[in-house]
Amino acid sequence: MRFLLLWIVLFPALVLAHEVDQVKAQMEIGKSEWSAIVEIEAFTLYPGLGPRAPDASVDYNFAGIDWIQQLEHGDHQEMKETAEGYLRDCFQLSLGGQQLPFTIEFLNFATDPPQWTTNQKGTALYRLKLHGTWPRDMAGPLELLWLDYSDEHLLLQAHTTPETGQALLSVMRVETKVPTRLAEITASGDIGGTVGTSLWAWIVAGFEHIIPKGLDHILFILGLFFLQPRIRPLLWQSTAFTIAHSITLGLVVGGVFRISPEIVEPAIALSIAYVGFENIWVKELKPWRVGLVFGLGLLHGMGFASVMQELELPAGGLLTPLLGFNVGVECGQLAVLAIAFLLTFALLRKPLFARMRVIASACIGLTGLYWTVERIFL
Repeated sequence: MRFLLLWIVLFPALVLAHEVDQVKAQMEIGKSEWSAIVEIEAFTLYPGLGPRAPDASVDYNFAGIDWIQQLEHGDHQEMKETAEGYLRDCFQLSLGGQQLPFTIEFLNFATDPPQWTTNQKGTALYRLKLHGTWPRDMAGPLELLWLDYSDEHLLLQAHTTPETGQALLSVMRVETKVPTRLAEITASGDIGGTVGTSLWAWIVAGFEHIIPKGLDHILFILGLFFLQPRIRPLLWQSTAFTIAHSITLGLVVGGVFRISPEIVEPAIALSIAYVGFENIWVKELKPWRVGLVFGLGLLHGMGFASVMQELELPAGGLLTPLLGFNVGVECGQLAVLAIAFLLTFALLRKPLFARMRVIASACIGLTGLYWTVERIFL
């Protein structure tokens, strides 16, 4: 009973959770100059108490083209000031330890009327161009320090042309408060020592997609745990799930096929509901359950792929991101199972656990149903 009450208290926080906003940048690094096109979700720049504040509970595309076209000149002036202040605080590029100044141009307003684009979620974007130079005799590491207010990372594509003359593309997640070396600039202005995509950064990205950001995936894993909290059943299910989501993650990111998030996300929520409710009447692992988990793993892999698709990875640079992200996801799933075992170990062989198992599975199922409705109709 206490467990059910606790879930009721936590339920609103769980079901109202949304993906954390991300900032993307495409950067060009040349001899003695650089530029970056930065994309920011427009609604994050709008005053929270403004009369035209978007309402996420009304529409899934709550801050799309229709919303931004209704804003007035004064709204955009305030949003421009917010965007410029944000980037001057957060985007700190330095060469040899000396911070580089830059100008800001609002690309949306280069035409009249303004031109708007959206991300994969249908959210309208503010597009800004940052541009700066440095004296030709300056040398040293070119480093980016990203200081986001909410400690969220920057999704960055850095294009450079080093001394070899062959253009390189580095795709990375720039973490907050840690300087990221992009290249080494020589005294003659040449670019060397270009940093490629970090395996460790992608492992971290995969882990974070489970803990703490993947509440839906966490509940799915807990649904597998509560069927039979023993090593062998969990090993069979987790192996099937791992193989399946690795397959679709690779295929979707590789561009073999693509399914709209508006289909994938409700289907993932429905899979959570099914696993939770099935635990109430199924008492032990059946062979067909492993096949079912494999099928659901294919579905969840499409959800994992949405994170990597945001970066638009080049076809020749997929191995490191895919390997790292998969390893991170597995570490996150194992962490969830380890925590579940630690919290229930003393109760596993007691009658109380059977009651807890039913209540927990029902809560997981109800949450999955709520998410399904929310993702289809809201």
